[in-house]
Amino acid sequence: MRDHYSARTSPGAKTAMKADNCNMAIRRSKRPAARGYARLWQLVLAAATAALGGCTPPRHSGLIPPTSTAVVADAESAPPAASQEDLATILKKMEAVYDEVKDYRTEVETIVFEKDGSSKTEKSVYTFKKPKWIRIDSVSPHPGMIMVYPDRNGKVLVRPRGLSSKLRFQLMLDDPLLDNPSGQRLNQTDLGLLIKNIRHSVTDRRRGPVSISEDNDTIQIQVLADDHFREGIETRYRFLISKELWLPVEVGESTTNGVQTRRITFRNLRTNINVPVGLFEEDG
Repeated sequence: MRDHYSARTSPGAKTAMKADNCNMAIRRSKRPAARGYARLWQLVLAAATAALGGCTPPRHSGLIPPTSTAVVADAESAPPAASQEDLATILKKMEAVYDEVKDYRTEVETIVFEKDGSSKTEKSVYTFKKPKWIRIDSVSPHPGMIMVYPDRNGKVLVRPRGLSSKLRFQLMLDDPLLDNPSGQRLNQTDLGLLIKNIRHSVTDRRRGPVSISEDNDTIQIQVLADDHFREGIETRYRFLISKELWLPVEVGESTTNGVQTRRITFRNLRTNINVPVGLFEEDG
C-alpha cells in the first residue's frame, strides 16, 4: 500500500498503536435563474460530484484500470470470516486514533464505474478541521474550484476558478446542484463519520458475513451492509485500513451481485498538521 500513499502518523496515533500492538491472525438555495450562469453551474456540479465522491482495495502495483466490461468485485476467493474479537480490536483502535486527530489533509481520488463498463476519475485535496470544517480543492477535471463548509451562514460556499474566481455562491447542503448518485452530502465526507459507518456496517446494519484479511501494511474488511447514504439499498463494502495510521485509506462499493460501482482512495493522509481556521473562510 505504500505505493498508493505515504503519511506521517501523529504522536497520539503512534502512542495508541504502541499501546495495542497485537498480532492479529486475520484478515449527501435555490437554483439561480440567470441563464448566463448555466455553464458555471455545470462546473460547480461537476466539482461537487468530484468532491462528494464518501472503493476495491488497490493492488500493490497500482489502481485497477477501467475495462470494457463491468468490473466484478470479489473475484478472488473470500477471506475467512471475522471473529467478534478481531472486529472489536480494529474498531477500537481506529476510534482511539481518530479521537486524537485535530485536523488532517489528504488527496482524494474517486473512481466511478459506469454500467457500460466505462469509468470516471476525479481528484481533489480534502482538508478537515474539527469539529466540522471542510475544504475541498478540486484538482481534476476542474482545477481551481473550491468548496468550503460551513460558511458564515452555515451553507456550502462555492468559489469557481479562472475569470469567475471573484464570484461566490452559497448553496444549501441539499441543493440539487450538489446531488450525486451516491447520495452522500458534503457534510458526510469526513473520516470520523466513515469510521462510525464502518462500525454500523459490521454490527447493526450488517446484512451478511464479515470477512477480514491483512498484509504487511493494511487490513481489509469486507461486508454486505445497508448503504451508508441511500435508504433501502444494500452495498458490498471493502474497507482498507492502514496499519501505520490505523485510519481508513480506501473504501470500495459494489452491488449485491459484486459489480464494482465506486472506489475512493485517500493518499498522503497527514494528521495534526495545524491547519489554520482562516483556510475555511471566504478568502482563505
